[in-house]
Amino acid sequence: MQSEASSAPRQVPPLARLSILWLASNLFWSAVMSQVLAERVEFFTGADKGLYLALIGGAGAVMSTLVQLIIGPLSDNSTHRKGRRFIFVVVGVLLNTIPIFLFALSQSFWQLLGAFVLIQLFLNAASGPFQAVIPDVVPEMHHGKASGWMGVWQLLGQILGLVLPGVLLTPFLINKITGQNLPDAQATSLGVLLICTFCAVTLLICLAINAAVLVQEPIVREKALSFRETFADAFDLRLRDYPDFTRLLLSRFVINVGIYGAIEFLRYYVQEALNPENLSLATMYIALAATVGGIAGTLIAGRMADTVSKRKVIYWSCGFSAVAAIGFCLTSTLPAAIVIGLVFGIGYGAFCAVDWAFAANLMPKGREGKYMAIFHIAFTVPQVLALTIGGLLGHAFGYRTVFWLTPVYLIIGVLLISKVRERHEIEAGIQL
Repeated sequence: MQSEASSAPRQVPPLARLSILWLASNLFWSAVMSQVLAERVEFFTGADKGLYLALIGGAGAVMSTLVQLIIGPLSDNSTHRKGRRFIFVVVGVLLNTIPIFLFALSQSFWQLLGAFVLIQLFLNAASGPFQAVIPDVVPEMHHGKASGWMGVWQLLGQILGLVLPGVLLTPFLINKITGQNLPDAQATSLGVLLICTFCAVTLLICLAINAAVLVQEPIVREKALSFRETFADAFDLRLRDYPDFTRLLLSRFVINVGIYGAIEFLRYYVQEALNPENLSLATMYIALAATVGGIAGTLIAGRMADTVSKRKVIYWSCGFSAVAAIGFCLTSTLPAAIVIGLVFGIGYGAFCAVDWAFAANLMPKGREGKYMAIFHIAFTVPQVLALTIGGLLGHAFGYRTVFWLTPVYLIIGVLLISKVRERHEIEAGIQL
């Protein structure tokens, strides 16, 4: 289901500009998932924070899954005059501004949960179609470079998303910045509002930069499925027809549950295992070290993605992260945890750089919106599912337990991906 112009040779669009919305998206999710959500849940629920974090994660997972399944096929069949993806990305980001502020201004856990579910609705409605833009407009030979730029923007967004909570969830820094003398609870709540405001503004700025390169030739109306056919197609996944893509999807899902379990419970882990003087800053230092390592891993793996086996790059990337996760479980000092975070980030960054390019080469042509949305489920749902699993385990056994599970997930993911063939292996009839 391609546009009429799809048969003409595709020009390479400005890859950096094409992916810049990932900076804003990762800024928001990094800030929320690394510290803000955990702090707000603890603020409203106290000692039962793990159980309530599990609940909010489960609700987010349900919404994220449904949105991705439905919006992807709808974007594949959109006949909007600015192309298939444009309207979903623009409207999703704009509408998402409302629940971001509702989240920041929540006065109870249940208000927080409602705002979080709406964020999952609108931001995933934008992110699913946005993921399909690169396969739509970037020639296959440049997918590795495009994936590398995506990884760079994601990691830069992650840096900002880690620095903001480290500074703005620290009461004395908030009072110093604003020139006030607020009690700790009020200062932290003001910090949450400032973080969410910064994230909303950055999303709008990056959308404005990105909007022009989102425009594509519209598809011919006669080639688009009707709304009823599209809705039926959304739940007709046909994954058996694409076994290598399916194994890659499962592998990504499992690996991301392990990685995001570590990321999302870092604050609680630092609080429990390291007992630092300043929780927000200590968490930020470890997360920033991981991000620095992530940038190095992304740059190296992004260059390798077009010339070296993507499967092998994922092997060593998961190995780095697994060793680091074990290191977190064994240390009780902040300096050691910072070094371990650097190693964890190298593996995570390399995985991010190669993972997307691998999927883009395996998914069915002409249905990128649907299958990118399905693939994106293996990114978004693990984020919230990890909250549910880790929240329950952490509440029962302590938050080091979450880190002990990370290597297990990574090993399972590597075993799954060991049977995934790359496109040239499929075309040559090679069996693994």
